[in-house]
Amino acid sequence: MKSNVAVSLLLGALLTSACATQTLDVPRADNYAASSQKKARAVHHWEVLAEDVATRVADKLQTKALSKAVYVVPVANSAFHQGFRKLLINQLLAKGVEVATRPGADCVDLKVDAQLVRHNSSAGNSVQLKATSLAAGIAVLRDLTFQHSATAYTLIGLAAGAGIDAANLSLNGTASGGPTRTEVLITTEVEANQRYIASTSDVYYIEREDAGLYTAQEPMNSWKVVGQ
Repeated sequence: MKSNVAVSLLLGALLTSACATQTLDVPRADNYAASSQKKARAVHHWEVLAEDVATRVADKLQTKALSKAVYVVPVANSAFHQGFRKLLINQLLAKGVEVATRPGADCVDLKVDAQLVRHNSSAGNSVQLKATSLAAGIAVLRDLTFQHSATAYTLIGLAAGAGIDAANLSLNGTASGGPTRTEVLITTEVEANQRYIASTSDVYYIEREDAGLYTAQEPMNSWKVVGQ
C-alpha cells in the first residue's frame, strides 16, 4: 500500500511539473552562429573603409548611369568625420568619380554618419572561450560553448582555448584585443532631388576608450582680452 501511495505522489509531482513547464510560452534565447566583425583601431582602418565605400558608391553611380559630380557633405565635428571625409574624397577621385567642392544642382550629396552603440548587458552564463586574431584589422570571435556541465568537458575546453589564445598571442601579440561591448555603425547615403540614390552600411568593433573619436566635439569658447 505504501509503495502505491509513493508511486501516486511521484506521478502527481511529475504531472504538476510538466504542466508548469508547458505554461512557459516564451521563445528560448539562442546564439547566432560564430561570425567575424572588423575592429577599427587605427586611421589606416578608416582608409580601408573609405576605399571600400568609394568602390561601392562608384559602382552604384555607374549602374544608375549618373554622370553628376559627388559632393561629400561635412556632417559632424569629430575626428572620425573629418578624417574619413578627406579619405573618402581621395578614394572617390582615385576611382574616377568627379567630386564637387561645393553643393549645387549639378551634383549629388553624399552624407556620412557614425552611430555609437554601447552594450551594457552582462555576458551570458555559458562557458565561452574567446580566441581572437588580427589580420588586416579584423578581429574574429570564436565562441566555444559547452552544453554539458561535466567538469571534464570544461577542462578540455579551457585547455583548448588557452592553447589557441597562446598561439595567437605569439603570432599577433596583444594587438587584436578581441570583441568589445562598443560598436559603431557607419553609413553613407547618396541623395539627389530628395531621393536616395545609393547607400552603404558597415559595423565595426571599437574600444570603449575610442568612442570619443566618433562623437561631435563641442566648440571651444573664446574670449577677447581687452586692455584696461
